[in-house]
Parts: sequence; structure tokens; C-alpha cells
Amino acid sequence: MDISGNTEAPSESNSVDVSEEIIRILANMSESELGGISRQTRLFDDLAFDSTTVLEFLMELEDTLGVEFDPFTLTPEDFETVGALLDYVTGQRGA
Repeated sequence: MDISGNTEAPSESNSVDVSEEIIRILANMSESELGGISRQTRLFDDLAFDSTTVLEFLMELEDTLGVEFDPFTLTPEDFETVGALLDYVTGQRGA
């Protein structure tokens, strides 16, 4: 337990925060409801993202999370679902 009474491991807490931020940004950009976005939501098929929207999303995410993503490590699979994107982002933050 930490000083705030939180019993979660720090990495779990950070993952939850990242997940919430990603879903919040996706909802804002796609005009979807927060509750309608899950790990299985597909960025291109379900949220109607295109390559320009993905770039805008990544820039917003970099600003919000204070990280910089290496474009050479990104693959099309990283953008298939919200879950895949979350896995990529948390992996990059831990690197």
C-alpha cells in the first residue's frame, strides 16, 4: 500500500492511467462515447480513423503523456485495435 492508500502496483496504475487517456482522446477525436470504446475497438473500422487521424492522435498522445514515439517501431498491427495500441504505448513508456 502506498501513501495514498493505493494497493495497486505502480505499473498497473500507470497502465490504467494510459488506458484512460487513450480512450478519452480516441472518444474526442472520433466523437464516440467513452463507454463505447474498449480494447477490442478497431481504430479504422469502428472509429473510422484514417492515416491523417492516426498521426493527429499520435501527436496528441505524445503531448498528453509527455513521450515521443519512434516511427520505426510502429507497425500496422499496433493500430488494429485499442488494445494493440495500448500495448504498444505502455511498452514504449517502459522502454
